[in-house]
Amino acid sequence: MIDKIPADDAYIVLDATFATMRECEEDDEGYGLIPDGAAIIDQGRVAWMGRRDAIPPEVWNLPTWSAEHRLITPGLVECHSHLIFAGDRRECFAQRAAGRSYSDVVWEGRGFSATVAATRAATEDELFAQARRRLDWFVSGGVTTIEVKSGYGLDVDNELKMLHVGRRLGALGVARVLTTLLAGHLYPFGVDQELFVEEVCTKLIPKAHEAGLCDAVEVYCEESIGISLDDASTILESAYKRKIPTRIIADHLSDSAGAALAPAFYAKSAAHLNFTDDVAVAALASTNTTPILLPIPYLELGCHQRPPIDRLRECGIPMAVSTGCNPGLSPTANLLTAAHFACTAFGLSPLEAMRGITVCAARALGMEGVVGQLNPGTVADFAIWDAEHPEELIYWLNAPICHSTWLAAVSHTQHQTEGMLAT
Repeated sequence: MIDKIPADDAYIVLDATFATMRECEEDDEGYGLIPDGAAIIDQGRVAWMGRRDAIPPEVWNLPTWSAEHRLITPGLVECHSHLIFAGDRRECFAQRAAGRSYSDVVWEGRGFSATVAATRAATEDELFAQARRRLDWFVSGGVTTIEVKSGYGLDVDNELKMLHVGRRLGALGVARVLTTLLAGHLYPFGVDQELFVEEVCTKLIPKAHEAGLCDAVEVYCEESIGISLDDASTILESAYKRKIPTRIIADHLSDSAGAALAPAFYAKSAAHLNFTDDVAVAALASTNTTPILLPIPYLELGCHQRPPIDRLRECGIPMAVSTGCNPGLSPTANLLTAAHFACTAFGLSPLEAMRGITVCAARALGMEGVVGQLNPGTVADFAIWDAEHPEELIYWLNAPICHSTWLAAVSHTQHQTEGMLAT
């Protein structure tokens, strides 16, 4: 058990191996390892970090807190999740397991539309209760920053309802929650597509923005079941004109050319990218757009075409990794599982996967230099592990090795320890 964490404004963390995920003189592996490390925390931020024997003598009068020789990493960053929805899709899962295609199930109304119906029928409090449960799963697995989306409402009132839930999750204080308006997910069944896009641009986006409910606007650009390239461009332009950060989900089931659209609106991220071609990769390389790899949906669909990992590497494009948590193709809330499969399915190294769920995921959210690393000036969000090396986190599949998470000097843990706030 970890001793009670000091409530003081400044204190010293001792007895830890830190994996800072930054360039570090003490480590040539890339994880920024500091064995027998220490950190000075002041007002919820890292003020100093180094080896214990290098602690400035003038601060030894501060309270100390022992990690009891555990590994400490930055709190993990989940940069792409559909956390807010009602119900589940067990029936859809069973049908796909029996050999049905995902597109067929969607168009028959047994998949996506079932989630839309359940989400619309649920009250805000009911959606919040279900989403809170899933958020706690993420936090218990080391996540301290998470992006959550709307997208299952498909009309103004229900999309806003989902965004309100996202803001309520952030107000809990158990994780940093960024809320994305997935304004263009799928076209609603039985609704004229042109009228839908007009309502999104003239009503939904303005209302969400004016109420301060979204940190970004996103579209799902996909030929077979998503939003067309032209409509995706129209929606992103509406957000861009209001100076709202944009995100895109593209080239999931086919080459929709959506990834090439991302740089046109300075999109922070482009997710999936299974069918993205060299032209789109070059476009991504020309901007600050971060690819988000989603190995679990890839495996769930039994895809044979994976994202152009080698080409992304050649272009020096940082790659984020996410669960893509959703009721259809990624019913999981374990980010380390996604990192593991990013290695086995996509060929990432353990270091690339670890960067993908820390510093690169922070980049995908526009939070680089704030979260995802441990460095003087970054927030003191820690994940504390019963492990000796960060590669263990990627290697062990779904093992319960996260001891606790620490959000800017407030600890959240599965262990009911005096002085710690249990989740």
